[in-house]
Amino acid sequence: MWALIRPANNNSLHLEVPVKYCRTCNIWRPPRCHHCKVCDSCIETQDHHCVWLNNCVGRRNYRYFFVFITAATILALCLVVLSLIHLLKLQREMSFSAAIDHQKIPFAMMIYGAVAVPYPAALCGYHVFLMARGETTREYLHGHKFVRSERHRPFSQGPWWRNFVVVLCRPRPPTYVELKRRYQRGDTRFSDRRMKEVRREWAQESEAAGRSDGTARKMGVRADGGEGRQEVGPAGRVLAS
Repeated sequence: MWALIRPANNNSLHLEVPVKYCRTCNIWRPPRCHHCKVCDSCIETQDHHCVWLNNCVGRRNYRYFFVFITAATILALCLVVLSLIHLLKLQREMSFSAAIDHQKIPFAMMIYGAVAVPYPAALCGYHVFLMARGETTREYLHGHKFVRSERHRPFSQGPWWRNFVVVLCRPRPPTYVELKRRYQRGDTRFSDRRMKEVRREWAQESEAAGRSDGTARKMGVRADGGEGRQEVGPAGRVLAS
């Protein structure tokens, strides 16, 4: 199944985007929606599954993820700069090596910040690049499977600043999961409980099937109501004595 998407910068061109059926969630996935095997759920506008957050980054929490990595980058830079300023102020009274010996903790914090800043800074720069293009991580990596002439960005809004506004300033969409709602069958919030429920149903069905087989066997044996002993003959008939 395919959906026609009209790019924002071209009113005459329509691009085909696949719409697939998820056999796990039993829903038709909208465009840009993908099923996460770790979360066991379909994620709308999925960017990636973050192992550090142990959660998927998608349509509702992408801006908070970007704010998180940006804040981590700024804090690491502040740690390096402030620790260095603290050591340089002490250098007025003594040499830099003596200042390090006198204040070991600021020097250790400066080294820690210098080691920690490259990863969130690179991640922040990468997502700035993706937002300017109007793509997700999944779409960017998937697009490199094709030659450059066949790569399309149907969800881009045109100028880079408009893509930033759409991602960071749009209203937060409603949630499909009501955390305070009581558990019902088919709820994806509690996968462990769901599996226990399925196993319990299987056990009840097998037990009911065993009971029905036992009842059928008892009904096959006919008793004539006498007080004597009953024996079952070789052909399955009841012999009363």
